[in-house]
Amino acid sequence: MNRLYSQMSQLGQHNAELVLKNIDANTKMADLGARQRALEEELARVAGERDVQRAAAEEKAQEAEAQAAELQRLRTALEDRAREAEGQSAELQRLSATLEQQKAELLHKEVAMVALAGTLQEQGVALEEREVALQNMGASLKEKEAFLSSLEEAARTQREEAQKNIAGEYL
Repeated sequence: MNRLYSQMSQLGQHNAELVLKNIDANTKMADLGARQRALEEELARVAGERDVQRAAAEEKAQEAEAQAAELQRLRTALEDRAREAEGQSAELQRLSATLEQQKAELLHKEVAMVALAGTLQEQGVALEEREVALQNMGASLKEKEAFLSSLEEAARTQREEAQKNIAGEYL
């Protein structure tokens, strides 16, 4: 009988140890559950931030594409103007050659020389004004081309940065 009491005492002690271990395990489970909820909340917050950053990066990429399209449109317009200026330059050269021919004819006609001299001077002045205007247009076109190149470089840089941001977020 003593032996049974001894075994019962040992079983009671063992049971008490198991109850304490069970309480400890339940406490650890509660702590792990709280930690898991905190991690899930943190994950949701980080995912939200990532989505916001991704949307911002996509918006920047769209803006960069729109700027690139506008730059291309401007470049095309500048190229069209450059072609027009080249056409006007050729016309100006043709007119200049015609003027020189008329000068030669005027030298041979002494009677008409005095009357035509004033007209010839006026044509020369107009021609010089056209040359100056064309030179100014040429300088303006060069400035616009340089500006366009800088805008294209800035758009390319923004596009690369946006792509890097997008690529960085997916990694």
